[in-house]
Amino acid sequence: MNDTGFMNNTELRNKRMRNNEGTMLSVNGYNAVIGLLLVFGLGINALMSIFLTPLVAEMNPWLLIVVYLVGSIGSTFVIQRSTTAAVSLLGFTGLAVSTGLLLTSFLTMFPASTIYTAFLATGIIVVAMLLLSTIFPGFFLSIGRTVVFALIGSILIEFVGGLFLGLALGWMDYVVVIIFAGFIGFDWARAQAYPKTFKNAVESSADIYMDVIVIFMRVLNILGKKD
Repeated sequence: MNDTGFMNNTELRNKRMRNNEGTMLSVNGYNAVIGLLLVFGLGINALMSIFLTPLVAEMNPWLLIVVYLVGSIGSTFVIQRSTTAAVSLLGFTGLAVSTGLLLTSFLTMFPASTIYTAFLATGIIVVAMLLLSTIFPGFFLSIGRTVVFALIGSILIEFVGGLFLGLALGWMDYVVVIIFAGFIGFDWARAQAYPKTFKNAVESSADIYMDVIVIFMRVLNILGKKD
């Protein structure tokens, strides 16, 4: 992400900050929508991993990646550009389904006991970061640029070091978990600063949902290596 990309992201956040269109919710209702959508998205992923594993296992890995990228990018665009609650929900559902395809393929590499442990560990991390962000919102709002550039650095290290130099980068799983734990705190604090509209609730849910998925996959990778 270059400076232009960061400014575009900032402009998008500013637009959400000014967005008072659509259904206004109470604070409790707004947070309930975020929570329910997170459960909804993770529920879709759980069902896909149970019923679609044989189908996903037969898919070409590159095709799977392409479907995920097209689906997730397209769904994110729909969420951001939607003007109605129904379209926003459709976009979030598309994001969960496309992510679920990649996640289901990833889960086939681990035993059920490791998946369960990773799920519990991820839950603890998420709850802890949500609580910390609620208590210290100012701090987490201030680290937005830091976690973005930390993420860019981690991607470069893994891409160059792992793909081209063949370095052992198992420790990067821990780094990425820490980075995305920071993202959860930042995205939650940012969500609370936005106008409490249904659209902002859906967009914030999508942000936090992807944070949770990345943490879960990295924690699963860490535990899988230990097993």
